[in-house]
Formats: sequence, structure tokens, C-alpha cells
Amino acid sequence: MTERLIHLTVPHNLLFFSRDLMYPLLVLIALMLIIPGTCAQSEGVTSTVPANDSTLLFNIITPQENEFILSDVVPHHIWVAGEVNSPVPLQSIIVSSSEGSTSCGNRSPFGCDIVVAKGSERIVVTVTDIAGNRVFRSRTVNVETGMPDLPPRITISGKITTPDGRPIEGATVQTEFPRPYDTKTVTVQSEADGTYRINNAHGFRQKISVEKNGYANITKEMTFTQNVNTANFILEPTTKPAPGFTIIICLIAVLGTLLIISRKEQPLHE
Repeated sequence: MTERLIHLTVPHNLLFFSRDLMYPLLVLIALMLIIPGTCAQSEGVTSTVPANDSTLLFNIITPQENEFILSDVVPHHIWVAGEVNSPVPLQSIIVSSSEGSTSCGNRSPFGCDIVVAKGSERIVVTVTDIAGNRVFRSRTVNVETGMPDLPPRITISGKITTPDGRPIEGATVQTEFPRPYDTKTVTVQSEADGTYRINNAHGFRQKISVEKNGYANITKEMTFTQNVNTANFILEPTTKPAPGFTIIICLIAVLGTLLIISRKEQPLHE
């Protein structure tokens, strides 16, 4: 039965294969048909929540975990906000701290002020739906008083090139100056000759990243000591093979090898 199926499905000009090679050949053909479809399906799969599922999902957008917050008013207040995903209506959203609790209503997205204590403070958000399901999330923040320090402004300029010295236009150069309570960033683009210039970078300690499509990204932490500075960068080109291309090439190579072997094993006819 199997041999009859092979004769019906395989073209006549391929029937010179030996019986031992026919079965590996069919397996390879099946893999070439199945693998691309499997990859396409895995990339397009999305998860859905059934309408009768009472699972509560929510996220606190602000504040972030271990965020440093400056407050110059007493009592100290911070803003708490987030989003809730629930298949049924909500009953309540309560935000609590060591100083008390407050209601954030019963709708998503939510946001409200909460009184907090100075120092390390734990914020707890409790969400309850009308079915009685309850979920809570927490964030730890550090609350301090005073005015933020103002870092010095510096200038950073340079050139973005390839390893062989060709200028790269349109590369994104970004500086980051981290502080306990925020991060100051400045972003510019390189010119046609590969040069860039940042006139208002915050602080002497910088994390500089350089990005450009088709090139490997660079990130460096640098400490400057002057107000005017130079920093040049070399980007290495990258190549990105098409998804699944390598697998298909390997399968074709194996198939070609089988064809060559089968031809060599064919008996010579006088």
C-alpha cells in the first residue's frame, strides 16, 4: 500500500530512488511543508480570557518599584495609577500606605493621591470585583524631602563611523544621567558626515548608547571631567537572515545529497 501511494504521489522522474531512500525523502518533504506553517501559527497565537472567567489582572503603572520620590509638602502625597483587566465589573480599588487608605473608585484605568510617610514606604493596591474576587499588588518607594540637585551641563561631540572609516548618517546617540529620583536623557541624530553634537548633557557621568538599523548597538558608561568633550564610536554592521531561511537551506541541501546518492546507485543499462 505504501509503495502504491509513493507511485501515485511522487513524480515518475523521481521513481529512480532506491526503496531505502524513498521513506527519508517523504519525511523531508513533510518537514518542509509542516515547519513554515508551524512557525506562522506560533507567531500569530493570541490568548483570550473567557467571558465567564472571573480572574482579575491589573498592573500598577506608577510608582515603580523602589522609585525615589521627592516631596516638598507636608504631609507627603504621591500619585498611584494603574490599569485593571476584569471580565466582570469592579466593586472597589483601594490604595493603602502606612498613613491610611483611600478609594480609587471602581473603574479602569485608575489614579489617586495617597498620603505617605517619609523614608521607605510600602504602597498596596487592592482590587475587588462584584463576584468577591480580590487581588492586591504592592510597590516599595523611598520618599525624601528637599529640592532636586541640578547637575552641571556639558557638551559631547564626536563621529560615528564604520570599521573602515565610512561615516554613518542617522545614527541615534543618547546620553543618560541617572539620579536616585529620575534619569536625564538627551537624544540626537548623526549628520551626513557622521558627526553629532550634544550641547546640554546632564552631569559628568554618562551612559551613552548609539543605535542604527543594520549595525550592532553600542552602550558605554563614561565619566567626563571637562565641560567640552569628544567621544567617537565605531559601529559594526550586522546581517539578519530571514526567519526559517536556514532550516529550508539545510533541508534542500540534504535533499540534494539524497538525489546525488540515488543517481550513483542506479544500475547502468546497456
